[in-house]
Amino acid sequence: MRFLKRLHSTEPTALRMLDLAYLVILLPLLLIIKLPMLLYTLLVFALLFMGKKPTMATQVTVALVGLVAIYLSLYGAFNFTGLSRLSLFVELLVYLLILAVTLQRLTRQINFYLIVSPILLMALSLFFFHSITMLLYVVFEIFILLWLILAWRMQGSFRETLRMAALYFVASLPWVILLFIFFPRISFEHASYGFRGDTVRRMGHDGTMYLDNKALLVPSNRIVMEVGFEGKKIPPDSALYFRGSVLYTDKKNHWEPLPEKVLKGHKPDYQTVNDFIVYKVTLYPTQKRWLYLLDLPFEAPEGASIDADFVTTLKKKIEEPQHYEATSVLKYRYGKKLLPEVREAATRFDPSRNPRSYALAQTIAEHYPDISKRADAVTAFFREQNLTYSLRPEPLDLNHTTDSFLLDKRTGYCVHFAAAFVTFARMAGIPARVVTGYKGDAVNSVENYLIVKERDAHAWAEILVDGSWRRIETTAFAKTIAEDTRRLLLGDSRGSKERTFLEKVDLYLMYAKYQVETWILHYSHFRQMQLLDEIKKSPTFLLKFLAVLLAVILLSIAVVLYLRRPPCSDRVLCMMRPMIEALRKKGCVRREGETMHAFLTRCHGELSSSCGIEMIDRLYESIRYGGEISEKRGKELREAIRRCVREIK
Repeated sequence: MRFLKRLHSTEPTALRMLDLAYLVILLPLLLIIKLPMLLYTLLVFALLFMGKKPTMATQVTVALVGLVAIYLSLYGAFNFTGLSRLSLFVELLVYLLILAVTLQRLTRQINFYLIVSPILLMALSLFFFHSITMLLYVVFEIFILLWLILAWRMQGSFRETLRMAALYFVASLPWVILLFIFFPRISFEHASYGFRGDTVRRMGHDGTMYLDNKALLVPSNRIVMEVGFEGKKIPPDSALYFRGSVLYTDKKNHWEPLPEKVLKGHKPDYQTVNDFIVYKVTLYPTQKRWLYLLDLPFEAPEGASIDADFVTTLKKKIEEPQHYEATSVLKYRYGKKLLPEVREAATRFDPSRNPRSYALAQTIAEHYPDISKRADAVTAFFREQNLTYSLRPEPLDLNHTTDSFLLDKRTGYCVHFAAAFVTFARMAGIPARVVTGYKGDAVNSVENYLIVKERDAHAWAEILVDGSWRRIETTAFAKTIAEDTRRLLLGDSRGSKERTFLEKVDLYLMYAKYQVETWILHYSHFRQMQLLDEIKKSPTFLLKFLAVLLAVILLSIAVVLYLRRPPCSDRVLCMMRPMIEALRKKGCVRREGETMHAFLTRCHGELSSSCGIEMIDRLYESIRYGGEISEKRGKELREAIRRCVREIK
């Protein structure tokens, strides 16, 4: 703040204001430009700081250094793959623009190009940063540019120019909102730019399921995806299963899916569907192809494909944040039209690997010829085994995994429970398979918003009973949870699921961020059609929409009216303001540090019409220094100023 005041108090030139504009605009770009170009920019800053006008030789040298910096910054990117990426071209434009701007700035001559360049750099920065943080910073950039323009045109004080910038800024907000709603941003569906901070590789699900030290265990709070459900509430906690891959083949230390060609071209078959739910997902980069949809997806999102097992995938690995809308059904029956290859894979097992479990499973099969009752008996058997859920179990015997887990160790987590149950069900004559993905936790939700974390990676089982696949939450068979696991899962030593105040605040902040990203950062023609369709269907929503819009307009008007009144902490000086402004318009501007008496005396000599300036000077002096601040004297001063202002105009 002191720097800005000092900048104005010394009557800054247009170059100084442009320097401030470039400083604000270049800050985010300094985070993404390559090291050679960054060093070149620092070199130019150093030359400008020295204050000496560079010679022609210096300018030519700087230009050559800039070209070399651009070459080194983009070295290795010039190949057919790189040139197909929009981000490379934008980066090249930024470098060329910085080079041109710095060379022009060194000449100390302002042209139209130098004035317009800050806006061009601000627009190009949006290709590299696509986040709520950048959105807020862009608003700040626009305000600073507006303030600098007004400061140069008005030649006023820092406080006055800042007040006027705020006034114009607030007055424009209703129009900006209307233009934003009716003219949505262009959607670059295939562009490869995005917020670089969101491209960190996420783990927790890779299409297989290991039972050894590579087992699915990622107790991390990093966010995998954000989900927003239509309506005011999310589904119950028991329905928050996000399907990833379906596994059939037991490879001793891990499970694998069927070859892709087996299910390719076969559509999923629903027997009955009910309880539809629509939701939007923001999925962060996983370097995998799976899109996670709530069990059971009704159809694949645009650009994705869904197979007979309701596994949804993209053609390429997910290297950028994905935003998609999906529809799922929470109540369903499917599985009657089962492919022969799928049925064979869902019943395959090796009895010699787990002889003790096989004997127990055969006993259950003999006692329960009815497949439905047999399935109930298998689940009842697992509940009776006194199993313990632990994230730090002892290693299993990988040659006899089911026997080792179910009858010896009796300790494990989701992958061990699911693998043992599926194998045991198959040995009992029930087709079964493993499903991996994510299990959402309603604790990580607010309103209709849910976050899914890496630690939510999960595995469960599906069994085929009476021509329909049935989900089995196998970890529910655990009678106890290991104490260290309880603390790790619940996040504190008390073993309580209650969130702390800071955790609740963080969740609400993420909810606000999600809403902003959904309706502002990703507001497209599709979102616009959704909004207009909602307005048509719901009179209540229309009234709320109009009420919010009216509130924004009224609030803007109130702020504008407040800002139009100059702040006045000095009553006498406030009386003099109309006079000072009128004299300024006539070319007599009060100088920094000049007393009121000296100012009025000078203006009296410079202007052809005195209009009672001497009397105003006497009244001001008597009120300011003579202690005569009565209502009568104040009225006389206001009347004299009013007459003089009219005469000057």
